[in-house]
Parts: sequence; structure tokens; C-alpha cells
Amino acid sequence: MKIIAFFTAIFVWLGAVLNPSIGTGVGVFGESTERIQAEFDEGEFVMGEYDLVVSPEGNDSNQGTVDAPLKTLEKAKEMLKDGKYDGKDITVWFREGTYNIEKTVVFNAEDRENVTYRSYPGEKVSFSGSKEIKGFCETTINGVNAFVTNVNIDSDEDYFNSLFKGDKRLARSTYPKEGMFKIAEPSASEAIRGSHAPDFFTFSLAFYAHKDQILDFANPSDVEVRIMHFWCDEHLPVHSVDASTGRIETRKPTAMTVRVDDNFVYENVKEALSLPGEWYLDRTEEKLYYIPEEGDTPENTVLQAGVTEELITFKNADNIAFQGIDFVNTDWDFIDGTHTGNPFPKDHPLYSNVEYGADHPQAAYEVPAAIYIEGSKNIDFTDCRFENLTYTALKLDKGTQDCDITSCLFNEIGANAIFIHGDFVVPATTRNINVHDCHISNYGRIFSNAIGILLTNAYDCDLTYNEIHDGWYTGVSVGWSWGYAEHPTNKINISNNLIYNIGNGWLSDMGGIYTLGVQPETVISGNVIYNVGCDEGAYGYGGWGIYLDEGSSEMLVENNLVYDCSSETFHQHYGRDNIVRNNIFAFGGEGAFIITRHEEHNSLTATNNIFVVDDATIYAFDTEKDWFVDDSNLYWDYDRGGNVYSGHTTKLFDRKSLVILTAQGYYNNAVYADPLFKDAANRDFTLAENSPALEAGFVPFEYDAGTLTKFN
Repeated sequence: MKIIAFFTAIFVWLGAVLNPSIGTGVGVFGESTERIQAEFDEGEFVMGEYDLVVSPEGNDSNQGTVDAPLKTLEKAKEMLKDGKYDGKDITVWFREGTYNIEKTVVFNAEDRENVTYRSYPGEKVSFSGSKEIKGFCETTINGVNAFVTNVNIDSDEDYFNSLFKGDKRLARSTYPKEGMFKIAEPSASEAIRGSHAPDFFTFSLAFYAHKDQILDFANPSDVEVRIMHFWCDEHLPVHSVDASTGRIETRKPTAMTVRVDDNFVYENVKEALSLPGEWYLDRTEEKLYYIPEEGDTPENTVLQAGVTEELITFKNADNIAFQGIDFVNTDWDFIDGTHTGNPFPKDHPLYSNVEYGADHPQAAYEVPAAIYIEGSKNIDFTDCRFENLTYTALKLDKGTQDCDITSCLFNEIGANAIFIHGDFVVPATTRNINVHDCHISNYGRIFSNAIGILLTNAYDCDLTYNEIHDGWYTGVSVGWSWGYAEHPTNKINISNNLIYNIGNGWLSDMGGIYTLGVQPETVISGNVIYNVGCDEGAYGYGGWGIYLDEGSSEMLVENNLVYDCSSETFHQHYGRDNIVRNNIFAFGGEGAFIITRHEEHNSLTATNNIFVVDDATIYAFDTEKDWFVDDSNLYWDYDRGGNVYSGHTTKLFDRKSLVILTAQGYYNNAVYADPLFKDAANRDFTLAENSPALEAGFVPFEYDAGTLTKFN
């Protein structure tokens, strides 16, 4: 078979040289089905015999009836501990309004089971972790018109890092206003080398900025330095600044090695406060400064300051549901990381600087959650809105099982939108967590290396029909084991998700869908992924569509449409026995397909796929014999026609031709032809009825990714 393929490739290659438009075939691709999208049906109000009603206008001394409602969530859940509610299915109805949660509400094993906390149909109900700020008067700051008001700051608990106006998060003052600065010099001699991969993981408390990029900071201890490198976003409170040398010391160690030309910005800078919507809280003066937006007056300006970081926690609770509730407006603080902690010995000259431990460098792993669930079962959220939550929005942690997050919206999330996590034990104790029909947008707004849906050490979970977009880092990440060891994550269904506009900024080494470790029965199917990228400022690599990272094995990748990625549309670092079939991989900036580590076993089998590029390589590496198996795929380069190349680039001395690759055992039973997409230039991948894709064994599938519910 390989001999026939070899001579076929020579014929096609010679024909393409003489006639670049060579390639014909027959095939058909079904038109996309029209999706039915509708608002979530909130149902009708039916007051049960044991139901309770809560209203912002209520009173916690009331009985919880329609005419005499309670006032708080806390009182409702306490009332339900009364024995008269035993064995009853109960709904707690919340009337329209905002319920301020100043202290975390805790559900545990003592709380009533079989309870649904929900909004009254057609009414907007918000659980908020903020308080009102008003009483502004006019002033000027940095030569700009501003509003100012007094704020009591008796302790660190009174100092807030989040401010909201209506549904919008307001930005702290940042320097520079556009772009980023570059590290002039790391203080390498003072850094502490980590035991794992020390080239990447050394811990620093000092670096040197370019002296002309340092302001005369009035309150240096209020300033934060954010350093972005590779896949890590460092949040470092400043300890001291020496403008004469450019030396900056911090109160928190970096999690990764600081390098020359790392990107960084200053945040919370009084001297940089200038743009409409920006704000600065002066700890020394106990004043809040705000640059007004159009239409703002001192009288009509009411802002919301973050007060609560964690709204609700569940520990060993069971059978509790929330429906139609908005969870909004929480605060954040620097993470006191325990993964590394303080790596500096007590005799180090900078040891006394440390107030916060170095946190985990990946996936905003140690960021807390506004809604936290541990060791609980049947905790469900339906038709809820999670917005302006400054940590991770929702975390389902160790031992949590049988939970559904359905038809929910997540927007303006500080870290991960949803984090499903468990102990590293086999079999997994965290299991059967389903995220379905959710819209996740603008995640990682504070901690940029966060994920739309992050799943680590869990079993038998469905992540389906979600729309995920506009995050600075990976859309869906599954697995947490680097290598081939047995681990808990398997049987994960990642299907029919619409993922787009990922990255395109500060970080690198990301994917629309990213996996780690051996994952039997994990399926990646029916997803549509596009516009995944990074730029040169983020070390210029790693904007992949589907990214099977270290040890990813025994997974099925099929019926996915992936296009417009800054790197390759498909990347496997290393793994074994994955099946990649019947996918469309189109317009990777650096190529269509890459495997970056050669191993003796079969890395994957790629069959019946469509690979198309525009002056890029198909297999973006120098292959070795028997590295992986390919069979019956279609290949096309829109710029070069039948001249399909592999290798590092399509440049003369970087590329490998079909002849060479076929001799090495690749391009088996290949079809080299334009697949006849309806409008490839405008990214309409519907195939013509006479498409040659069927010759490659491609089986038509429908574009059916994204939410089933229409979200506003």
C-alpha cells in the first residue's frame, strides 16, 4: 500500500508543478441545520404549602408568606431547619431586587435538602457582594476633572480592589495606557531556583525596570506590577521602588522566572489616573477618586465597591438548587499561594519583604471561588447569571458529585468561569459534573491565565453545547497529569462547544481545547473552534485549536471544525493511541498539524480529515518514520495548489515535499484537491455536492455547536 501511495504522490507532485490547479473529486457536505434558540422558560409562580417568599422589602421576623415575606437568604435557610419541613420539596421564592451578601453564606449537612432557591418568574434577582459608594464632589487630579468621596479605611478589610458602575466593571488606573513595558533586567543573583524545571521556575522578589518608565509614585505600596510570561500572569504588590536605579521590589515572589523583555504593566497608579471610568482608592488619604464618564454628575453617580470575595459555600450539602438568580459584584485580593509558598530562606536579604506566598503558575489554579462547593452532591444551578465575579465564578471541588450547571451565563469573570476539581486519587471522588448550554464570555479579566471551563482530576463529566469566547487563555482544559501515569481524569465528553476569540494578547501556549494525561473514553467531538492566537509579545508561540499536551492518550477527536489559529489548528505534544478522524482543520498560521515529540509508540492515527492551509505547512515538523499513522486524508494549500509541503515552513530550505514524506510512510491514500468549500475566504466551510472530500472518506457532519438557549 505504501509503495502505491509513494508513486501516487510522485504523480500528483509532478502534475501540480505543471498544473497547480490539479485535484478533482466528488463528495457532499450537508448544509448546517438551523438551530432553534429560545429564552429559558422560567415557568409560573405556584406557591406550595411549605414554600417561603423573600423580598428586599421583607422582614426576617415575618413568616415568609407572599404577604409577609422574609428579607434574607440566611433567614430562609435557617427557617428550613425546622422539623416541620422534613421530607418536603420546598421552593424559596425571591422577589425582584438586590440582596447584599456581606458575609459568606455557608450551606452544610445541617441544611435542608430538596430545596430550590429561585427568582419569582419574570423578576430580576441579584445576590451581590458589593456596597454603594456615593456622596461625590468635583475635584481635579493629574490635571483632569474628577470626582472624589471619602471612604473609611480602618483596616485592610475596608480596602477594596473592585468597583462597578451598573453592570460594568470599572478599571483601576494603569500605566502605560497602551501596550506594555519590558523588563530591563531580572535580579537573577537574588532569585531562588525551583526544583522542577528551574529554567522556567525561579522565584524572584526584585527586578529592574527602565528608569524612564518609572513614575514618582506617591503611594508605592498601593501599586501592583503585573508580569506576563508564557502561560503565567503574575500579580505582585510593590514593596519599594528606587527610581534612581530602576529597582523594584515586591511583596510576593514570582511563580516563574523573570526574563529580560518580559511584558509588564503597573496597575493602581494614582499618577496615571486620567481616563473616563478609571478609579483609584487612596489608602493614605482615605479617598476614592473617579474619572467621570459622559452623563455622570456628582449627584447621580452611585458606584458599587466590592466587599465580599466569596458569596456562598457548600460543604457536605446535598440536593440544593438555584434557579434564575444573578450572582454579581465581588471583590478580590492578592493570592497567598500555598503551592510554592515562601521559597526564600530566612537568611535571604529579601525574606522580610514577603507578605504573600508564590501561587501556582498555571490556569489560575489557586484563585478562590465566589461560589464554592466541596464534598457535596446534587448542587444544581439553572438559568443563573454569574457576572462581575472577580475570582473564579464557580468551583466544584473535592468529592463533589452529580451536579448540573445548565443554561447559565458567565460574563466578566476575574479568573476561571467554572473549575471542576478533585483529589489525585483513582478512582476519582469528583464525578458526574455536567456543564450544559452555558454562555461563558470575558473570563480571566483579572487573572489572565484562567480558563473558561477547567476540569482536573474528575471522572464521567459532560461539557456540552456551551459557547466560550473572549478569554485571554484556553477555552476548555481537561486533565492535570503531565505524562503517562494513571490518573483520575477520564470519560470526559467535550462536545458541540463553540469556542472563539481565545488569547490574542499577553499569554502563550494555549488551545481552544487543551488536554493533559491518559484519558480513556474522553471524546472531543462536534466542537467549532476559531480565532485562537498569541502574538510575539507572548513569546510568539502556542495559539492552537485542539491541543493534546503531555501524555494525552487514548482519546477520540472527531467531527470538529477548527480554523484561524495563529499556530497549528491541531497540536499533540506527546501521547499515544489517540484517534483523530473526520475533522476539518483549516488555516493554521504556522501549519495544519503538529506533533512535537517523537516516541517509539504510535502517537496517533489521523484518518478521513480535511487539512487546508494558505501558504503554510501541512505537517509542521520534520517527521521521522512511523511517528504516527495517517490514512485517507484530504490536503490542500490555497496559495500553492497541489504543492503541499510539510516541515518548519514552506520556504525552500525549511520544507519537505510530498515525495519525501511519502517515502517516509506518510500521506497514505491521500487526496490532494481543493475540497470546494462554499466560501473558504469568508469561512463558510459548507462543501459543494461535488466535493472530493468523500474520496478521502470524509463523512459529512452538521455545524451544531454552541448554546441551545438564547442569552441576552
